[in-house]
Amino acid sequence: MASDATVPDEPAVRRATALVAVVLCLLAISDASYGSTNGGVGELAMATVMVILPLLYVIPATRPWWLRHRYLLLAVQAVLTWVPFALFGQNWAPGPSGWLVGLVLLTVPSPASWLVSAALAAAEVAVRASLGAFSVDPAYSSWIVIGFVVHALILFGLARLADLIAAVHAARDELAEAAVTTERLRAADSLRAAIGDRLATAARQAAAALQTIGRSQPQAREHLTETGAAAREALDEVREVTASYREAAGPETAPALTGVTLAPRLAQAVFVTVLIGLGVQYAFDVAQDVNQVPSAAVIGWTAANAVALMALQLRHSWPSPGARRPPGWQITLGLQVVLTYAMVPVTGWRPLAACGFLAGSALLLIPAPLGLIAFAAVIASVPAVWAVTPYPGLTPLAQVAAASFVTLLCVALGLLVYGLTRMAWLAVQLGDLRAELARKAVLGERLRVARDTHDLLGLGLSAIAMKADLIGRLIDRGDARAGPEIAELARICATARADMRLVTGEARDLPLDAELAAARDVLTSAGINVQASVDADLAPGAAATVLVPVIREAVTNVLKHSSASYCVLEMTADDGLLRLLISNDGSDDAGNAPLAAVGRTGSGLGNLAARVETAGGRLIAGRDGGGFSLVAEIPLAEQPSAPRQSMSPPGRL
Repeated sequence: MASDATVPDEPAVRRATALVAVVLCLLAISDASYGSTNGGVGELAMATVMVILPLLYVIPATRPWWLRHRYLLLAVQAVLTWVPFALFGQNWAPGPSGWLVGLVLLTVPSPASWLVSAALAAAEVAVRASLGAFSVDPAYSSWIVIGFVVHALILFGLARLADLIAAVHAARDELAEAAVTTERLRAADSLRAAIGDRLATAARQAAAALQTIGRSQPQAREHLTETGAAAREALDEVREVTASYREAAGPETAPALTGVTLAPRLAQAVFVTVLIGLGVQYAFDVAQDVNQVPSAAVIGWTAANAVALMALQLRHSWPSPGARRPPGWQITLGLQVVLTYAMVPVTGWRPLAACGFLAGSALLLIPAPLGLIAFAAVIASVPAVWAVTPYPGLTPLAQVAAASFVTLLCVALGLLVYGLTRMAWLAVQLGDLRAELARKAVLGERLRVARDTHDLLGLGLSAIAMKADLIGRLIDRGDARAGPEIAELARICATARADMRLVTGEARDLPLDAELAAARDVLTSAGINVQASVDADLAPGAAATVLVPVIREAVTNVLKHSSASYCVLEMTADDGLLRLLISNDGSDDAGNAPLAAVGRTGSGLGNLAARVETAGGRLIAGRDGGGFSLVAEIPLAEQPSAPRQSMSPPGRL
């Protein structure tokens, strides 16, 4: 249990819930042991019954049932809380009444829960006072109040911490999704401001050229010039946006995301209150029963010892930020051992509650399995000390019951120390994990925007600019194909505007069939003989979507970096693989660098290789005789397989 923390997971959340249930059960058994010291089997049974509803709240399987009937169950718990006073009078054990307050704090909305809790505490004091419980002795009177508060806070604090851990764990992806959404909106605004207007201008000019080509070719030529100019301006902006988003994806520019702060504050508040309460109880025990009239030296020694123990415990439970254990913990733990048992020769069994805190410190600080052994050794010392310095005036059976009460209370306190501290750390760790997931999601989104901006918008804008130049030459030659080509240009502009919605996440579907048809048309318009072969039963899906930017990059490079006369474009689905082949017969010295030289985070073929490998496939690109070929293979299965190594013979497209 004292081993170093690992990344929080679902089992860790279950262990947090189990720890709460164990502590509650130990407290219930301790209360039952206390009741048996009065010789009452009924008190023992009542203390056991009273913990049932708190346990049903803690257990996740019964929590929904509890919350559906919360007020009815609170009423049942209230009956169980007040009936023992009528049955057992002032002998009823202090403490179990606090379960009701803990349940009220957990189930009734604030601030009403705190008002009701205060009223219940006042009622507890009034009933106890009317029964004469506060006239017994100061130590018993103080335990009536402190035991009540301790039970209420232990149930409330541990259960709420377990809830926080479960809630943060369940919602850890929500923060990442929200961060990605925010980043996506920012990217949309940035792209619209940088590219949207220019792309809209290119689309308007293309439409105007289509309208005027029949009556005025010079005017249509002018519109086409404006179309190409707007596309090139937008292309320049694409390069800047791509560079800025790629630079913004570095760790040093990651967004600052805060973790969970409520959990440690809650744990500290509960822990400090319990610690102070038991310290005060210790002082009352000593003042009440050390030869009936304790000396000033004993009182001073007791007070100093209690303060020192509380300070040491706080240091052990909340070490320096980022440290697994506080510096010098071996020395401070040894000092806590000495101070825990130092008062035994003077005050007898009365400081034994401090053994619970010592056991918790051992469990926290000493690595397993030695931490468990130390925990067990400290707990075993409690009945041993009790046997040497028993409570005076009790029968042998009552002595056993009283020793069991103190021992079980120490076990519960030890686990409380461990549980509050560990669950606070676990909640913070989960919060940090959420923040890290969100940070990585934002960085991933920035890389996606940079990649998609290049692969989708950049390639589309390049096609618009080249298409405008091509149509201008057709107009100059009086070629009748200019009109249909302008119509195709208008379609490409519309596609580019749709691509911007894809980049910004406003649309997520990439139309593979339309992309293959557009690639064939663009290549044909450039005078390249296209030999296309696409399986008729090709099903769309995630694998097909990955290949859209591959097609665009390959086609654009054929147009820009080759003198091809023909191009083969094949798409097949066989043996669980979707396979794309694009090859051409032209290759010059202006092409891309080989795939292996581009890297996984660059542009061009490097981007495509990263996309394909993420989908579990591979990208093969290189020279093929006097030409160049590119092959992309992606599994058709729902779950991507492990990425295969991309291979790249020297060459370029």
